Amino acid sequence: MKLLPSHWDYYVEPMAGSAALFFLLAPPKAILADINSELMNFYGALRNDTDRLVTRLSSLRASKALYDSMRNGKPTSGLERAVRFAYLNRLCWNGLHRVNRNGFFNVPIGDRLPKRLWSAEGLSQAARLLQNARLLNDDFERTLRGIKRGSFVFIDPPYPRGARKGWFNRYSKDFFLFEDHQRLGRLTETLDERGISLMMIVGANPELLRCYSSSFVRTRLRSKSLISSKPSSRFSVEEVVLTNYDPRDRS
Repeated sequence: MKLLPSHWDYYVEPMAGSAALFFLLAPPKAILADINSELMNFYGALRNDTDRLVTRLSSLRASKALYDSMRNGKPTSGLERAVRFAYLNRLCWNGLHRVNRNGFFNVPIGDRLPKRLWSAEGLSQAARLLQNARLLNDDFERTLRGIKRGSFVFIDPPYPRGARKGWFNRYSKDFFLFEDHQRLGRLTETLDERGISLMMIVGANPELLRCYSSSFVRTRLRSKSLISSKPSSRFSVEEVVLTNYDPRDRS
């Protein structure tokens, strides 16, 4: 939060994922986008069909049999797709969203079956905040094409944690590759020239950091790696926050 720009007119997150910063800031005007169609369908259903979705989710209980059935299912309606997405994401191993080349969700169930899956109040609050957002299922480049001066763009792309070549790129069936980081680097320089405030988080990997302008301010942080089968191997990793403004200047 201390690294955010002092002000902006429009909040934009082209790789929304959990949209944690959006929900924390609760901006009055926003664009949320992601390449993951199931994720964006869930946000759309939560925003536009709140009561029915919350009712369906509240009726579910943690079950391996139901998990396996959901994982193998192929619902066609937007509401049922949203239910499936939420249930799998809630119970899968470490909350990891991963698909194969065919876009099939292939994460096994976790080792804990919580008695309470969701807070109906929390879901309804998220739905209210999403009323202020335009939702897009698109590539980051197309999402950011028409962004205007005065916007604040927060970018949290897939990047390696730990091993140098340990790229995590199976978030959608369209893999996010090193070349995509290079493409993103070129785009952020264009956005910088247009006077748009940028914040991006990437791994502290020299090869990766070379994809992005050396003129950006770099703030190093350490965080806990949460994806591991053994808690003892969840080591601390270094990440870098890139901004095209000085976060110390909040006047």
